[in-house]
Amino acid sequence: MMTRKIVSVCITTYNKEKYVERTLLSALNQTTDFGYEIIVSDDNSKDNTVAVIENIIKTHPKGNIIKLYKQPKNLTVNPNMLFVFSKCSGRYIAMLDGDDQWIDEKKLQKQLDFLEKNQDFSAVGTDSHIVYLDSGKTENFSNFPGKELSINDLLEIRYFQTSTFFFKKSMLQDDFPVDINANDRCLFLLAGCFGKVKVLEDITCNHFKYDDSLSVNLKYEDVKSDFNMYPFITKLSNKINKIEFKRYLYYTLMTYPSILSKADFHKASRGYFLYNVLSKFSFNPLKLYSAIKWSRYTINQKYQIKVKNKSFI
Repeated sequence: MMTRKIVSVCITTYNKEKYVERTLLSALNQTTDFGYEIIVSDDNSKDNTVAVIENIIKTHPKGNIIKLYKQPKNLTVNPNMLFVFSKCSGRYIAMLDGDDQWIDEKKLQKQLDFLEKNQDFSAVGTDSHIVYLDSGKTENFSNFPGKELSINDLLEIRYFQTSTFFFKKSMLQDDFPVDINANDRCLFLLAGCFGKVKVLEDITCNHFKYDDSLSVNLKYEDVKSDFNMYPFITKLSNKINKIEFKRYLYYTLMTYPSILSKADFHKASRGYFLYNVLSKFSFNPLKLYSAIKWSRYTINQKYQIKVKNKSFI
């Protein structure tokens, strides 16, 4: 018997004709003791993505739980995500990228049960498989199953993949920054402002790597936009380490762009050097020397990678 607990599954699509059927079927295959809805926003695809979705709505026994929104013009990734959130009626939101696949039919049930029983948590992720299509290689995404994360933990490596993220809708803010690149990272940090985040041991998702992934060709200005996260998150949390936050932002600005000038790399590396040393500052000369040495080593390593990948313009 269905209860009144409701989950909204959020899917954004753009030119996902080849993959969206697999994605939607994995969401429709969920077995729950609560009702859930699937909110899909297509960002003005130029292929047959919408036709595939409409066919599933028409022919699948559970197709009526899908609500499809067709954007008349391209919003781009972050505004489209925020649009989907605005259409959710659930108390909880589950993220699912338009080309990923849930592989555990109890995923939503497990995550809702956890948050219902643990009110000091605002969100929960899981482990997942990363599937490399070119080689067929598969590996686990997370090496931290079962970990409980604070907001400062979330400034470190990614502990879970976006399509496993499940959170309380009540944490969403009207002023969520629109002009940022890493909207998922900002969402994770936002969850950390309102409680702990859990990583379940279950492997619930396949995340597929494609050569044309959005993360492959990032420009310097794209990554620099993530500095807009800083005032948004620090306004909401007095627990976040502001020096570590700046260190993280400069590290990504130095590391993630695949297209940048040497001048921009050096600007980012100077910021990283300053905040990395400050984050590890000690009056012990040996510890301070170690922090400086490691910072310089990291900068040189990233520089050589950029040279090897011909990233400098």
